[in-house]
Amino acid sequence: MKVLFIGHDIEINTTIKRLMGNSFPKVQMVEPSESADLMELMTTDGPFAFVVVAIDNKSITVNELYESINEVLGQRPFIFIGSPNSVKSYITSAILQKPLMNFVIETPLIPDDFKKSVSGSIEWVKKEEFEESIIEFSRDDLHKMRLRNFYLFEQLPYDVYLELTSTKFGKVIAKNKTYTHQLIQNYSRKNIKFLHLRKDEHLKFLDTSIKNLLKIYEAKLGDRKKYVVLHLKTIFFIHQFIKTVSVSDDIIKLTHYFIGTAREVVKSQESMTELLDHLTENPNLTFAEHSLATAYLCESILYYMGWSADMSRDKLLLASILQDISLTNDEMIKIRSLNDPNLKNYTEEEQLEFKNHPQQAALIATYFNGFSDVDFILSEQHEHPTGDGFPKGLNSSGLTTISCIFILASNFVSRIAGTKKTPTTYKEIMASMKRIYHTGNFKDPLKALEKSLKRTN
Repeated sequence: MKVLFIGHDIEINTTIKRLMGNSFPKVQMVEPSESADLMELMTTDGPFAFVVVAIDNKSITVNELYESINEVLGQRPFIFIGSPNSVKSYITSAILQKPLMNFVIETPLIPDDFKKSVSGSIEWVKKEEFEESIIEFSRDDLHKMRLRNFYLFEQLPYDVYLELTSTKFGKVIAKNKTYTHQLIQNYSRKNIKFLHLRKDEHLKFLDTSIKNLLKIYEAKLGDRKKYVVLHLKTIFFIHQFIKTVSVSDDIIKLTHYFIGTAREVVKSQESMTELLDHLTENPNLTFAEHSLATAYLCESILYYMGWSADMSRDKLLLASILQDISLTNDEMIKIRSLNDPNLKNYTEEEQLEFKNHPQQAALIATYFNGFSDVDFILSEQHEHPTGDGFPKGLNSSGLTTISCIFILASNFVSRIAGTKKTPTTYKEIMASMKRIYHTGNFKDPLKALEKSLKRTN
């Protein structure tokens, strides 16, 4: 068991470490060095069961330290050790309001008081299942989820693991316990790309989540702004379920709910650019963000073209959901052509995935009963007006208008992902696309796309 220790001077540090070693030999105290970043330590040297703080340390602000550690680690027991004056000055009412997990000891240290506090902390940790153990798994037993998808949630019904070695995994998020997005951000800074769920629990998670999403749609959200987060979760779970299982009746039903509410979000949004800004705030788009931004743009283009038929909307929004369904690396959202020189930076397997993904998405679209002709839109998603696209090399005269709508919307979002955001990014992308797509059946959708980006209700 590891314990985070924020010490003070040699005398108090030695006393605390000696008492801990004598009474609790299995506890390992980890203390940041002067040059170490505390936030980095918490995400790389843990997991930590509880925290011991010497509050006489003038280089720390006790309340701020308490809040920041809780924000990163989640709730943990704290043992505060200091002089009576420090206790009176630095221990706040917020700390004292949690006597079962926050322990305050005055110096000089009395061994029994220290033992009781540590025992109380350990007892609380075991009861709350916060003692994050190192467990051995075969990789085949686990399902990996891209780190950025964890921003969609605040807690999960199952434990989440971080890969330490090829066989050892550390539990970093406990089931049904709230975690902060700061924790995910810190893992991202360490270039950690995936966390893991047990495969059997992942299936239960998907099934339960799909059913819960259906209930939310059926209850109808009052605040339309909340639909953006709901839509992201919806697309995420549709992707996950199809990749893990297949297309089911519940997935088709959920897709219809998504399509029905996407129109209302776009209609009620004051500015399409603000909606896109929200979805593309981080340029490293997830598949769900790419799909949702494409769907909203398709909806807006339809509006400005005067196309009101539900059938067109159904086709384009399902295509938006499925466009990347067979890709495994969401960095490939930025790749639009087999001629892109950056494509060679990916593995041979990923390059083959990219080459084949339009046909794979088209095949999956045929499993959606009640939707027609979505497969041909998806098979043409990477065609180009000059005939330089793939897989068929169709030019602008060989593409239907509905395919042109989808190509423009998806391509625009892809360009956002591959461009450093500035106040003029959308204008510059639009200018670049006008030079390429102002031809054939692209003309009217291109004008509608431009109007979409200028719209302010």
